[in-house]
Order: sequence, then structure tokens, then C-alpha cells
Amino acid sequence: MYEGERTTHSLDGRRRGGLVVGLRNMSTGQTTPLETGTRRWVLGSDSNCDLQIVDPYVSHVHCVIEREPDGMLFVRDSSSRNGTYIDGNSVEGSELRVGSYMSVGRTTLVAIAKLDGGGERPPALEMLRGHHPLMRTVIEQALRSAQTEVSVLVVGETGTGKDLMARLVHEHSRRSEGPFVAVNCGAIPRELIASELFGHEKGAFTGATETRDGYFVEADGGTLFLDEIGELPLELQSALLRALETRRVRRVGGQSERSVDVRIVAATNRLEGLGTDSSRLRLDLYHRLATMVLAMPPLRERMSDVVELVEFMLDELAPEFGTKMVSAAGWEALAGYSWPGNVRELRHAVARAVALAIDELGPSDFFPDQFLGVARAPFVTNTTAQALVPYQAMLRGVMEQALQTHGSIRAAALSLGMAKSTFADKAKEWGLITRRKTKLPKKKK
Repeated sequence: MYEGERTTHSLDGRRRGGLVVGLRNMSTGQTTPLETGTRRWVLGSDSNCDLQIVDPYVSHVHCVIEREPDGMLFVRDSSSRNGTYIDGNSVEGSELRVGSYMSVGRTTLVAIAKLDGGGERPPALEMLRGHHPLMRTVIEQALRSAQTEVSVLVVGETGTGKDLMARLVHEHSRRSEGPFVAVNCGAIPRELIASELFGHEKGAFTGATETRDGYFVEADGGTLFLDEIGELPLELQSALLRALETRRVRRVGGQSERSVDVRIVAATNRLEGLGTDSSRLRLDLYHRLATMVLAMPPLRERMSDVVELVEFMLDELAPEFGTKMVSAAGWEALAGYSWPGNVRELRHAVARAVALAIDELGPSDFFPDQFLGVARAPFVTNTTAQALVPYQAMLRGVMEQALQTHGSIRAAALSLGMAKSTFADKAKEWGLITRRKTKLPKKKK
């Protein structure tokens, strides 16, 4: 590659990469903002650092992050003991782009971009809650694939969050400032799919009263998310394959082709025979899409995440319905259900319970039909319900340590990435503070 080509690529990366405005800790989920007006941050384990990382493998002053005049960030290692790594590469000085991994010691931080639309929509990484190893592995794979231009296929059962994972790839890619166009292939009438994807000329068919660009052109410069790709008719799968290979599309009824610069992320819940001739997804199209495959784990395989997911949903609903608590029997019922609809079904159950319950949320609030004799999916064994107990014990220990380290509820909650109200309620429930008067544990010497 010529030097001029490298320079062009770097400038294009800056144009598409967006502005880094925060670092998210992959272990805790906490996001540390990097204000656009600030020019320099010192990162290290020392309490005097601008960005303190509690990690025995991080030096007192580990590295320095500087914002350049064009807004981009530059990281310089400060002769640290264990080095600074960007996307797996040891660096003395390197640009930090949107979606890049920065590893210091045993801590991995992800560069977060400014959201489109003034930040009205929470970033996908914030919405994808859970610390189960299965979930964290998929998220890490998604963040790494976002740094490339390869096509991504997200597979998983209905309700596992495939759409959020697709958005995560987009938000942390160099295309994050471009459009993110989501298309539900299963919801488009069969006779209109070609027109919706590739566009059509005026008069191409009955009802085509004007020329229209399709989703490929709409997503030019960004990401096209093809959800439920397995629902596409076979004859249109071949047309889609050609568009992916040539990066050119032709409107229905048109004579000329147009080039498009689109990154494809597809998703399917049609897992039967996937990658074989028996699949509803053509084998050649599968191999074209599945350069990177992200497999979303079903909720029943990461039940230790139920507490975090429910607490997050309760915080979301609190402004409308007020703060609600889950009873011990409610937690047991949530943990004992197999959740065939996955996180989507859990969200519906929590929303229903919050809307109907007056005080504590119990089993009948989450599963009212269970008490009306309506058949539901089977509940799992009690051993799964008991998995919540160690998780709560672990969370209590982490919260107690955060209180001892930071000295206030607000600071402790911020350090864990928890809402202050949730932290306070849990701290009272578990005896970390008194209800009448806040009494923090004495800091250990």
C-alpha cells in the first residue's frame, strides 16, 4: 500500500468515525464521559488521575489521552509497567477511534461515539445488559467486528436482542455517522420486496407513480440491517447476493445501475439447517453474509442476568409508574420460568407487572394468566431459581466495597454504572445503610 493510500484511508476513517465522547468499561458497564471542551486526561490507578482505573496491573500514571484540534483523540503511553493496547496492538502513541478497544492492565475500555439526533436514543451497548460470560463474549465479538468492513450475520431466537446487536456494530464502526437503515424482510409483501430493497422507476408497476430509491441507496455510507433475512423468497436471495458482491443496484424497471457503499448486517431466527442446503437461506448467500457470525444466547442460558435486566427495566419505567420493588417470591418466579420469548418476553412481563401492581411485584403480577388457569411455557427447575441468590450476594459485596471506597451513595452508584435510586433501595434492603439515616460502612484501613 502506498503512503498516499494510508493517508486517504485515515482521513476517511476520521470522516466516518464520529467523535469519541466517552469510554465504557467492559467489566463494569460504567461509562466515563470525555467532554468535548476538555483537551487532556491522565489515566491511571492513582486517585489524583482524571480517569482512575482500579486495577492492580494499571500504573499510577498509565497513559495520557489528548483531544486534537479536529476533535479526534490521541493516546500516549506513559512508560507504564504493562503497556497500553489499542485494538490488541501495543502502542506508544495512537489515535483512538469510535469503537476501538483500549486495554490497560486487565481493564478494557471501549471508545463511545456521540449519538445521532442529539442523544435521544440510548446507545445499544447500554441497552444490551448482562454480565454472563456468554453475553459478554458476543458483545466483545461484535465490537471487534465493528472495526472491520466484513458482513455480519446475527443469529438467535426471537427476542434475544438481534436488532440491538446490529445497532451496536453500526454505532461502533467507522460508519457511525452514516445512516442505520433497518429492514424487516419478513414484513414486506412478497411482490414489493425488490422495489423496497433496490427502488423502482416511475410506471414500473401498478401504483409506481414516482421514482423511488430503495433501502440500499438510503443506507449509502452507512449500515443496512436486514432482519429476518431467512424470510426472503429464494429468487430474491439471488438478486440480493449479486448486489452484495457487486455493490451495485438497479431499480425495478430501470436500465442503469448505481454503485452503493453499504455495510450489511443481517439477522435470522431460522436456525434449522443454517449453513447447509436444507436451510431457507441460500448456501451461497449465507457464506456471503456470515463472514462474522454473532450467536445471541437465549435468556434461559444466562439466568444470572435476570436481576440486572429487571432492575434496568424498573428504572426505565419508574418516571411513569414510580419506584417498584420485587418481592422474594417475585424473584423466585422470574428465575424459575424458562422465558421462551427471551428478553422481549421478560420486558413485557415487567411492564405489565409495574402497570398493574400497587406495591411490591409478586408472581401474580408477572404471570397473571398462571393464576387464571392459562397454560404457559414450562417453569424450569428450582436450581435455576437458586442461581439468583449467589448473584445477589455478589452484587451486595460489590456495592459494599463501592460504598467503602467512594463514601457516598451517588459516587458509589456512579462507579458501578447503577441508577442512584436503585443503588439506594438495594443498599437499604440489604442493610448496607439505614432507612432513617444514611450510615455508610467505615472505610477499612
